Amino acid sequence: MAEKKQFCEPVQLIAFVLQRGPEWNEELLRKLEETWGAIRYKGKLFAFDKTDYYEPEMGADLYRGVLSFEKCIPAETIAQEKARSNEFELAFANASPEHRCVNIDIGYMDLDKVVLPSYKRGPFKLYAGEGVWLDMLLTYAKGEFHPTAWAFDDFKRNPYQHDLQLIRERWRKSVRGK
Repeated sequence: MAEKKQFCEPVQLIAFVLQRGPEWNEELLRKLEETWGAIRYKGKLFAFDKTDYYEPEMGADLYRGVLSFEKCIPAETIAQEKARSNEFELAFANASPEHRCVNIDIGYMDLDKVVLPSYKRGPFKLYAGEGVWLDMLLTYAKGEFHPTAWAFDDFKRNPYQHDLQLIRERWRKSVRGK
């Protein structure tokens, strides 16, 4: 019987960070680096104002931006990173126990897509094990990221387009040596 080849191209670890205020929280950034290593790219924060879903828990004046880390991971380990992101949120909330201070949507980017893990199942999510479902929210084609039909509103509007393109290019160059 022929031996199976293992294909394990590393993927770019990214995080969509929801926080209060229009400027990056420096303490938060330090803690993120302690957890996942050096930040490769820090995107712009955009007003998260098309839904009030998080307001009861986090308050008003919410902004979301995307970060990438120097760390690349095997895609099959994203469930462990999701568990780490939930632990991170709880630990960071200890400074303000009445409200969650931050929402971290950890995920990964490869050359073709952006994927976010979730503990919530859904009709377009694929099970990855360990209680984690994978949600492909953006695909990459013809030089742009395109939202899937089921993507959340801010991904459909995609103010992160420029930042995601820069993250993809920097990651591609670091992996490919180009």
